[in-house]
Amino acid sequence: MKRILTLLLCAALTLSLAVPALAVQSERETAAVWLKEKGILTGDQNGNLNLGSGLTRAELAVILTRLSDDTGDMGRNAAYYRTICPFTDVPEWAMPYAGYCAEKKLMAGYGNKQFGPSDPVTPAAACTVMLRYLDCPASQWNYATACDKAIELGLLPDGAAAGVAITRGNIAILIYRALNVMAGNSHTASQGIGDGYLTNGKPITEENVLELLRQIEKDWPTGTVWGTHNTPGTHKNDVPSTAANRIMDVYRVSEYYGCSGYASMVSSLIFGNQTNPGRRVDNLSQIRPGDILFLVNNKTGSIWHVMIALESPNKINAFHYTDGNVGETVQWPDRENPYGRENLDCYRGEGKHYHLEVWTRYPESVPYTGNSVMGWPTGK
Repeated sequence: MKRILTLLLCAALTLSLAVPALAVQSERETAAVWLKEKGILTGDQNGNLNLGSGLTRAELAVILTRLSDDTGDMGRNAAYYRTICPFTDVPEWAMPYAGYCAEKKLMAGYGNKQFGPSDPVTPAAACTVMLRYLDCPASQWNYATACDKAIELGLLPDGAAAGVAITRGNIAILIYRALNVMAGNSHTASQGIGDGYLTNGKPITEENVLELLRQIEKDWPTGTVWGTHNTPGTHKNDVPSTAANRIMDVYRVSEYYGCSGYASMVSSLIFGNQTNPGRRVDNLSQIRPGDILFLVNNKTGSIWHVMIALESPNKINAFHYTDGNVGETVQWPDRENPYGRENLDCYRGEGKHYHLEVWTRYPESVPYTGNSVMGWPTGK
């Protein structure tokens, strides 16, 4: 996705400097041509985009897969996504795409293992998948109001909400405008959507992240059973977690089960699915709430444990964390116990078995403040 957004920024600059004759090109044509050049939207056997025609749910699954998969995951693992496709009515050519979209929570079926691959894509369905893609806070819309929200955000072109099906031209505009939101080229940032904003629509600050962490503690309290690969049927990460999963992929750990799956879920519940991509933290004294912590074996390079920081290290380098694999249960700090903090000094210097590597999803434009030192108080 970062590659696509970079290309979009370049395209926007190119269009702004283009000769006046280019101005006669409609937004529909501009969007469609750009998406075709990037391989997201393709034409028929004659290369025609058929912008006035509708598209099917199977075709939408293909478009969403191309839009989301900028790491080549589908190319490497098409057989896997074909195998996990949960729908019985999808033709074989579309099974990898339907499986991918189901796995990534981009699209859902009708129930009873039915996907409706030949059904036309309704305006509400198109707006729903793009609002999810943008991590638009769920408190601001639902399926019935998806078109209204997309119009409010300036995503849906005039008249596109009418009728039983959306055209290929209007889906091109919808995607093109959504990518502009992701790239920061629209007014929607004032509504709490895109990089720099949390899932509740508030700007990213340490205080606002702590607010979400306290809510997550209520929803996933200490003692909640959290599954591993060996305990099917228990909780695992079912939250769309594209950005967090890319961090987990660096270490080749699961984004669904165990401590890494729990960390991926918590990170996504705070920072969103696609938005706010991760980056390594070099100065560990500037760990912040919501950062992902990896304990790495110094000899083998393997991961021993994954946690989520709840506060910044204090003057003795101690800080609280939460994790999802303490006896296969979720664990939060005991509010009655003044002790129990992790400490950076346990993983620095010679003779240590493990070292700490940290990833953050705070944008570089959001500086470390130190306001969350001792931000998760415990003890009396």
